[in-house]
Amino acid sequence: MENDLQFDLNAASWRHNHDDELAYIEALAVRLEKSLPDVVVVTRNRKLFSKVQHVVKIELQLGADTFIVTLDGAKIVARKAKTVRGIVLSSEVLSVKEWLHELSQSIGVYANEHEETRQSLEDFLL
Repeated sequence: MENDLQFDLNAASWRHNHDDELAYIEALAVRLEKSLPDVVVVTRNRKLFSKVQHVVKIELQLGADTFIVTLDGAKIVARKAKTVRGIVLSSEVLSVKEWLHELSQSIGVYANEHEETRQSLEDFLL
């Protein structure tokens, strides 16, 4: 792959399907956990008497940028925050499309700076 790896979350396999947001969040969490385990924290919740755990929050820390997507009822809320030494300086709510675009750019920069992450992403994507 080229040196300027572009991890395109907007590719066909990542397109947001409004009909099944829960499945979309689940798939996104699994892909991010497998490709970026050191920077992703996925929070899952189990309903009473259920064996299945559902994703309720995905959080990625990439440098000073924190990308957070949460499930608010049946609605996806995507946010990006600037964090310095654990203190949130600013936070903004984005559309899922904008969030994915900005996350894609940040992952590309992160992968170029961290060779082992880059190799893991290449192995995962190829």
